[in-house]
Amino acid sequence: MDPEPPIPSLRWRILLLGLLSVGMGVFAWYTMLGNYPRTQFGDGQMFHKGIEAARVSVVRYHELPLWNPYECGGNPLWDNPEQMAAAPLLWPVLFLGTTVEVYFWCIIHGALGFLAMWLFGRHELRLTRVATFLAASIWAFCGFHQQHASTGHLSFASFEYFPLAILLWRRAETDLRAAAGLGALVAWMLYEAGTYSVPHLALFLAAETLTRAWPAKRFVPIGRAAAVVVAVTVIVGAARLFPLVAQLGAHTRALEPETDHLTWQTLRDMFLVRQHGWGAAGQTYVWPEYWAYLGPIVVVLGLVGIALAGIEYAWLVALLVLAFVLMCGHFAPWAPWSILKGHIFPFKEMRVPARFRCEVSLFLAAFCGIAIDRLRQLAQRKVPSHATTIGAFIVALGFVGVGDLLSTSLIWIETRWPQAPESHPMPSTRLYYGGPGLAPFIDQPQQNRGRLDCWGEWGSFYSGAPLWEGDVPQARGATKDVVVEVGNRTQNTFSIDAVLTRPGRVLVNSSYDRAWRTDVGTLVEVNRQLVLELPEGRHHVHLRYWPIGLTAGLLLSTFGTAAVVAYFVWDARRKRHQRLPYPA
Repeated sequence: MDPEPPIPSLRWRILLLGLLSVGMGVFAWYTMLGNYPRTQFGDGQMFHKGIEAARVSVVRYHELPLWNPYECGGNPLWDNPEQMAAAPLLWPVLFLGTTVEVYFWCIIHGALGFLAMWLFGRHELRLTRVATFLAASIWAFCGFHQQHASTGHLSFASFEYFPLAILLWRRAETDLRAAAGLGALVAWMLYEAGTYSVPHLALFLAAETLTRAWPAKRFVPIGRAAAVVVAVTVIVGAARLFPLVAQLGAHTRALEPETDHLTWQTLRDMFLVRQHGWGAAGQTYVWPEYWAYLGPIVVVLGLVGIALAGIEYAWLVALLVLAFVLMCGHFAPWAPWSILKGHIFPFKEMRVPARFRCEVSLFLAAFCGIAIDRLRQLAQRKVPSHATTIGAFIVALGFVGVGDLLSTSLIWIETRWPQAPESHPMPSTRLYYGGPGLAPFIDQPQQNRGRLDCWGEWGSFYSGAPLWEGDVPQARGATKDVVVEVGNRTQNTFSIDAVLTRPGRVLVNSSYDRAWRTDVGTLVEVNRQLVLELPEGRHHVHLRYWPIGLTAGLLLSTFGTAAVVAYFVWDARRKRHQRLPYPA
């Protein structure tokens, strides 16, 4: 193949690649933009309400988005594994409204996924630009990503970073800057509610490490790199990690026994069928938990890439095989997923083995890019007089495959935004539950009112407390010896004035969590309700929700992030004249 014309300026490389990534993100989601301002269906409503709760906390109450009083009678927000209140990408568009935030989230993660695969293809696989473009398009906009994002599983967006994470990990053995970068990336994923993506990534990075297990002396630099990754992850992600660990330690997710494994019919359909009913015959879950459309052209090109370069990229083949076997689920007692699910945390509290189709899609996309280059090289060696024509045909075939994938995803996305737009109701003067004229589900935080029902598995730990509805004081005496004169609240706090003729209890209109604090008396749990025990006398009490470990986490994350940034700035200046050229 003819050498590619270089792009000499690093600034131009960054600018052009950034514009290309964003442009592809917008293009791949333009049918979503055509639905604006409508909202998602299904779990998208749950995530929308969680983001709205975070927005209201900051905009109205000028508080960190720590507690969500609008669902289940109250449940964690910052330290909820399913919610994204701490995600840095949401904060720049916080004042533009939640619908804009959700649309932005989908587009920017598509762009970041494209960028991640571009860097992996160019710097690890050493693909040409056109092959990298095709591989990046396949990965960033494959059925797994488009399906999960458009049907409301917004916390799955951090799976898009996997190619970059693998690239950084493979470089970390010889360059601790890559290890620090990977640690920062994993911390970023934690802030984005990557409770599925981070364990998946850790599993595949561990498996990739085994492909470099010889000679044994390599484990010394690999171990050093792993220590840096873990240290940076902890210090940068501490503000999210510490509260999250406290929550996961306090609650065990109760899941039904799972026996799901892929049938041959499902295995064929999930990557090749453009349209499918909601159900999946012979499977435990609904069809969106299996759909990962790549299309016949992409699948065939991926298999050709394995055939042509599988020996050279044996490590990549090994990861593909692992992903495929995990994706198949509980097909035998010795199946990898059965072992993980039965014995290893956090996989014991996870489900849907078909979600490993994400990694299968990643590695097939990589091999598709490899196939494009290898077939063109083969044509040059075997039929040089027709190499240009054959090469153009191969590239055109790849573009047809990408076009098929994108068109199928665009049709799917267009149907996933059927719900009414935000209604922007007038907020009530005080925050309370229920009452006449309760706004639609996603608009309740804006209305300053919540509900006692729940949506989301994490809320099951908080539902069922004997709370009350209506615009009434948000605290009550448990007995006639306790008189509550004032019971007001914000999103994260309660202010209570109480008079007690003898020691007694004040019932607080909130679900209990052990992260609630009080400056007077003691907080206890009674039937999942937050209850304040006070001594005799008159008291002015202030309660606040502050996640366990958040103070230490914020301090560590602040100084740790500053230290990591300072290191990279210092290192860039030190090596400014030693920078090695990389392909753009």
